Amino acid sequence: MLTLSKTPPAEIASATTFNETAAHDGWPILCDEGCGFDSAMLSELLALWQDEAKDGIPARDAMTARKLQPFMRNIAIYERIGEGAMRRYRVRLLGSGIVHYYGELTGKYFDEAVPQIYLPRWYGVSDLPLLCGKPVRFVLRADTFDKSYMVAEYLSAPLTSDSGLTKFVLVGMVFDGKRPWNVVEAETRTKLGLTPPDTPLP
Repeated sequence: MLTLSKTPPAEIASATTFNETAAHDGWPILCDEGCGFDSAMLSELLALWQDEAKDGIPARDAMTARKLQPFMRNIAIYERIGEGAMRRYRVRLLGSGIVHYYGELTGKYFDEAVPQIYLPRWYGVSDLPLLCGKPVRFVLRADTFDKSYMVAEYLSAPLTSDSGLTKFVLVGMVFDGKRPWNVVEAETRTKLGLTPPDTPLP
């Protein structure tokens, strides 16, 4: 039986803090606030978000089904409900390409669907774009549902509600099973100027 988290993890508000937390807690994830995507699809999704963001963070309703149609198979939308220690995330939309790897999670809360050990990283990936108010890129090993042979590249971008609250996260995901995580991690760390994982910190 899945044990629900009684208290969400601490919020992460910067890419630097995210990468430090990931290194400390052993998460196979790296955050790139420069959004230097390898995937052309994710670059196009970012361009759509940026076009809609000319007057600030786009509204959820601005991202219509027509605009998102080219990306629909590979996107998710999460809704943050509550604040601080009372916050939860609910999956509002999950594309069929993501369902293929993670299963059907639409309508479920993270703490109902994600194994307890992985919840902090799911919260972190969702909290960060909302708190920093901009899109971010993540590269990660897809451990959550026993898919650790897959590496994924994510775009996570904030969206607002009708009332102006920044509470939705638009996520684009591209999965790759051809290149192992250790190779992708090493390349990404070099690209971001981060300490190699096996190098002791001073």
